Amino acid sequence: RILLQQPSPRQSSSPAPRSTMNVVETVVPAAAVASLGYAVTKGHIRGQTVAAVGGGVALAYLTFIKTLLETMHRSVGLADPTPAQLAEEDSSLHPLFRHLPGLVKRLPWRRLGEFPTPVHVGQCRVPAASAGEPAPTISFLIKREDLSSPLYGGNKVRTLEHQLAVVEAKNAAHGNHPREMVVFGSGGSNQVVATAVHGLHRRGMPVSALWIADPPDLDNTLNMLSSLSFPLTRWCSWGSPRAMLSTVLAAAFGGAHRPFLLPLGGNNPTGVLGQVSGPLELAEQIARGEVPDVDGIYVPVGSACTISGLIIGVTLARHLGLDAFRSPDFKLHACSIVDTFAALHRSTGFYSAGWTQFFPLSIQHSIRRACQALVDVGGPELTAEALETLARHTVFHVDADVIGHYGVHSAISRETAKMFDESITVTTVDGGSTERPGVWLDGHFCAKAFHSLASDLQKPENLGKNMMLWQTKSVVQPRGSEDEWTRMKQMPQVVQEWANKGKAESVLRPGAVNVTDGDPEDYRGLTTTI
Repeated sequence: RILLQQPSPRQSSSPAPRSTMNVVETVVPAAAVASLGYAVTKGHIRGQTVAAVGGGVALAYLTFIKTLLETMHRSVGLADPTPAQLAEEDSSLHPLFRHLPGLVKRLPWRRLGEFPTPVHVGQCRVPAASAGEPAPTISFLIKREDLSSPLYGGNKVRTLEHQLAVVEAKNAAHGNHPREMVVFGSGGSNQVVATAVHGLHRRGMPVSALWIADPPDLDNTLNMLSSLSFPLTRWCSWGSPRAMLSTVLAAAFGGAHRPFLLPLGGNNPTGVLGQVSGPLELAEQIARGEVPDVDGIYVPVGSACTISGLIIGVTLARHLGLDAFRSPDFKLHACSIVDTFAALHRSTGFYSAGWTQFFPLSIQHSIRRACQALVDVGGPELTAEALETLARHTVFHVDADVIGHYGVHSAISRETAKMFDESITVTTVDGGSTERPGVWLDGHFCAKAFHSLASDLQKPENLGKNMMLWQTKSVVQPRGSEDEWTRMKQMPQVVQEWANKGKAESVLRPGAVNVTDGDPEDYRGLTTTI
């Protein structure tokens, strides 16, 4: 109760809503069983009772976390589009609506990106798959999701196109009292930046940010600085855990006017449906002869929003009979970047196991909920076919040495990215020059997926195959109108120390952040004012 009375930065000092208190007083006390640990240490409780108490604590904790994640997952939901959305947006520009026009008046949409994103050809040296061999040069396709918006690109633009539109449609009923969006992510979250840019900066929607810790890295720090450069309603981080807890619980379990709580990576049904447009768009590019059909697509997997959308999108393209993804050996290569989930998959098959359908942020759960949402808005029933794509056409890359730890390079991905930086050339599919910005590999996401692609292309059975990297990290690092440097200097000490420790990993992105005695010009050369 005391925690919930604690005001967070830039937040009203009023206590958490009564409805929040009711839920917390029902759920959280289960975790108070942990106080019995004191009795264990004093010798009052032994043997099987200890196991029972420990199991009870674990079950209570997991139940609460599952309830919280499920609440985040359902927070946005569905709505009918507003008359303004229908009048202002050209549905012919959206791949999902081109192939399923019946969805236009059932599923809100705002065009946020510049689509289709181009497909380019990359060529570079990579570490040899076998020790002692010379470093080979490989050629591969790149789906340039990093160019999806000149303001802030990457895969989250598609995630937000339906997500923000549903929030807008629901807020239209509230007139002058719109519900804010609370977006949740790690310090280096792309989802937080994308929501600040496309929701707050472009659409004028109130946005607040919550950050949980990830390892120090310059690119992670730059994402936090980018988010702080926009007029967020409020923000808090792992440096203020009481404020974080209060904000999350109020958003998850508050009253009717509580904020929308966007989950990690934007993984909810509308976010996943936004990602479905990517494979449909690629299928159209293949069918028009602009791009050769692909044998494999490699994508980093964090929250599972993008990979779930790709699985459904490939399934829908085949369901519609589009002339793409025709190879009997076609595979989606899901490259885990989360060491904990990868370890779970190695031991339990976590990423594809049927039992995970009950857990938010799992691929099974995401596919089933998004497919149900598609049916709810008048689309075809694809659940069985999508699960078949998951089972037969999805490969999971979960090598512990490649992944290392979430949020930063592993030693292997760092070596691969270094050779990439030193030798990469990018051309159009027909070999011409491209004036679009070049590609770079971040340690948080794309470098690990690219290493898997580079390793697979060296296998004899893959020689000559068309393998594609789904480039999810924005080429633009945005900066808004607020003084992000002053805001960073006001962050809790633990966050400032985290920022100071983050080092530049790519020679293509030199810069530094030192909150203690540095200068904002040390990194602002990497940013673009929007």
